[in-house]
Amino acid sequence: MSSRLQTLLVHDARLQFRYGIYAAYGVVVVFYVAVLVWTAPWLPAWAPAVVIFTDPAALGFFFLGALLMLERSEGVRPALAVSPVSPAEYLLGKLATLTTVSVVAAAVLVAVLHRPADPLLLLLTVALTAIQYIGIGMPIGLRFRTVNGYLIGSAGFLLPLIGPGFLALLEDMPLWLALIPAVSQLRLLLVATGAAAASAGELALMLAVCAAAAAGGCWVALRALRREFGR
Repeated sequence: MSSRLQTLLVHDARLQFRYGIYAAYGVVVVFYVAVLVWTAPWLPAWAPAVVIFTDPAALGFFFLGALLMLERSEGVRPALAVSPVSPAEYLLGKLATLTTVSVVAAAVLVAVLHRPADPLLLLLTVALTAIQYIGIGMPIGLRFRTVNGYLIGSAGFLLPLIGPGFLALLEDMPLWLALIPAVSQLRLLLVATGAAAASAGELALMLAVCAAAAAGGCWVALRALRREFGR
């Protein structure tokens, strides 16, 4: 890792701490833990997977937007645009820090689950999901000027992406539905939390779909950042 990238990662982490991103994430995780612990006897088997799915998908997406708006207000990106920092390095800084937060949050939730789980599969799925939605959130976030505008307007982009994911709750889900990234993401979380089963071939297909979606999100983000940085 280059010293410039290390500096950028440290800068991003400090910026997110100062903006209260970590504190907000902490509040959300505490709420999720309380729901999982106190309502465990009444929750359906699929509930923990759905709760975990909303963390990297929805929250990472919205927190990225808020971060972009705050950076805009402080003139961070115009300064970076005339610096040696590349769009790829800028994106990697956001991906590394925000995905780490999502994975840590998921690890905390795994610790309070009351049913068998595959932690490795769960955390891998969370990481790939976070990368996809952070990538998709980048060009969307660059379109808005205020935090409130982003939070309201971006919901129109996010809901069509997440909504189909709930088809993963179908008991006899047709395999072709796994080609929809949100379906594969939620289905993998259901398997990881013990709420569903899948063969090795099905797991491989769903992981491939999630990896492709994450790569696609990064590609979309890089295109938008290159235009933003004028490179």
